[in-house]
Order: sequence, then structure tokens, then C-alpha cells
Amino acid sequence: MASNTEVAAKNSPKRILYVITKANWGGAQRYVFDLANASTDAGHDVLVVSGNEGPLTERLKEASIKTRTIAAMKRDISIMDEFRSFKTLLNIIDEFRPDVLHGNSSKAGALAALAGRLKGIDTIVFTAHGWAFNEGRPRWQKMIIGLFHYATVLLAHKTICVSRAIRQDAAWMPFVAKRFSVIHNGVSEGTLLSREEARMKIAPDLARGFPNALWIGSIAELHPTKGLDTLVEAFAAIAHELPSTVLVLMGDGNEWAKLEKLVQIYDLPDRVVLSGFVKDASTYLNALDMFVLPSRSEALGYALLEAGLASLPSIGTRVGGIPEVLDDGETGLLVPPGKSILLSQALTELVNDPALRNRLGTALHEKVRSEFSIAAMTEKTLALY
Repeated sequence: MASNTEVAAKNSPKRILYVITKANWGGAQRYVFDLANASTDAGHDVLVVSGNEGPLTERLKEASIKTRTIAAMKRDISIMDEFRSFKTLLNIIDEFRPDVLHGNSSKAGALAALAGRLKGIDTIVFTAHGWAFNEGRPRWQKMIIGLFHYATVLLAHKTICVSRAIRQDAAWMPFVAKRFSVIHNGVSEGTLLSREEARMKIAPDLARGFPNALWIGSIAELHPTKGLDTLVEAFAAIAHELPSTVLVLMGDGNEWAKLEKLVQIYDLPDRVVLSGFVKDASTYLNALDMFVLPSRSEALGYALLEAGLASLPSIGTRVGGIPEVLDDGETGLLVPPGKSILLSQALTELVNDPALRNRLGTALHEKVRSEFSIAAMTEKTLALY
């Protein structure tokens, strides 16, 4: 039984420093935002450090949460920039004097873990939102990156994996098994626009030109790992057989030009819309009839959880944590990554079976509400601190 002193120490306000490389709005950034809010609500003093200003820092400032930026902390590797970033982070630690240092993303996690050890921080946490050694790279690069990840896990007192798959991918790391904790990402139900309003705001020309169409869609960064090229190819294969369907992709990124070219090649400019970055994209999910997450690599997928809360029948790939959300045939459909023909078959199955869409959407909604709540995620993480 814990003593009164131990209970008081556990419940006393802490100074919590979150560190993340990019301040755009992706899964890792949303995770940091949610935890920073939860920590603040719990009475802790919070500071979030990122490599630049962006949607994350804007939202944090709106929530009256302190932020700092380190201009030299960028995604690309540069020895001089890493040295400057590390030096600045050490200075911030001296100023803020955190009790908890929580690193997110590969670079920020490594810098934070090393800085925290040098400064004697009591609790150093690293969250693995994915492992860079799983990306498509030469074998020698994967080995080097794997060693850097291992060093980060060794330096951190605790490593949070956002899915069981992420934990399994690190099973090869020796002597650190007890440092891992699996805490799934969580979401909360928010406001959804009506079907008509959502469609008119996302793609007004599509809404007017195909008023009774079945909308297939995805929310994702336009990045090769998200597999959106496979989705466009799969849709193109069924588009002429199913003329009452359209495809909407919400997101921005460096694959924009490639996806636009694919749309032109398949002669589908009136049926496929790249809507660009959509702030609070989850509020527009009522515009869709089906959701697809065709990732080649995925830690878990916030967008998939949000689609579940919107009761959307969903298709995902058998990678990472996606099968932890979608039970094939029960709460969704699963296909292998990069297989456009099999994805086409799954799309056709859902388009042609309204009863299946309803059953899968309802089942996914119930599962996300019961197993992937933001309250559970934040409670378990704060308990880890």
C-alpha cells in the first residue's frame, strides 16, 4: 500500500516538457496536443518545444499552453543543426526545469532522451509513433537507424508504443523489454457537419455534379507511406463500372503532383478531388459514405479512429496497428498494402452491399468508443509520468 508521501508525490503538480520535431498537424502532433491539454487540465505546468511554428503551435497558443521553437531542429539530418538544436534544448531544460521530459518523433525523441540524461531529469518518456527502420530504405540505412532508435529507448526511462504492432517491431531490442508500454491513441467524439454542408465545403463542384453519388474518401498526408496512389489506381479500376461513385482525398504533401498526374492519366478529373489540407478534417466525415486507409506503413491511424466515431464503413491495409482497429469482416475490411486489384475488389464489395456498410460502420463505431477513447489514453500516460 502506498504511503501518504508517495500518494502526495504522485498527485503533486509536475513540470512537463514535450518535444517534437515538426509543428504541422499529423498524428504525432495531435497526440502531443491532446496530452498537453490533458496535463494542463490535471494541474501540471506544460511547455511544448517544436522545430518550427505551425498548426500545432497555433492550437497550443489558442489553448493558452506555452510553446518554444528551435529553428535548427528540422527533419533533415545536419551535424551542425543537430549540435545547435541540442545546445538550445539543454538551455530550455535549464530554464524550465522539467520533472518529466517527453520526446516525440525520431529526432526529437533522441535529442530529448540524451539531454534529459545529461540533466538528470527524473522521468524521460519517448513515444514511438512508428519506427523509421520500417520505411523503404537500403538495408544498411535500416540497421543504422535501428541502432539510433535502440539508443533512444535505452536513454529513456519509458517508451510508449501507440500500438501492439509497434511494440512487436522492437522485440529485437535486447535488455529493454520492461521499458515498453502499449498505450493506444485515443479520440473523442466531436461535432460533425451535416452531409450536405460537409460536401459543399469540401468539394462543391463534386457535390453539384454528382448529387446522389457514393463518396469514397481518405484523410492523410500526401506521402508515399500512405499509399494513396494505390487508392487512386483501385478507384480507377472500378470507376467506369460504378459511375455513381467519387473519390475525395483530404490532405496535403509532396505526393500531390504524382496523384494529380494519376488522376489525369486515368481521365478522372471530374470524379476524383484532391481537396488539400482541411483544418479539423474529421468534422467533414459525414460527407463520406466509405473511408479508406491504404497505408504501406502505419503506427495506428488517428483518421481511421475518427472514421469509426463517424460510423463509416472502412477499408484498411494489413500493416502496423490498423488490424488492431479493423477486424476483417467484423469492424472493417483488410487488404494487403500496395495491391490495387484487391483494394478494388473490397471497394466494389462495399459499394454494392449497403447492409454490409451499415453493419461494419456500426461495429467500428462501438469498438472505437469502447477501446480507443482519449480519456483512457491520457489517463494511462499521466499515470506513467
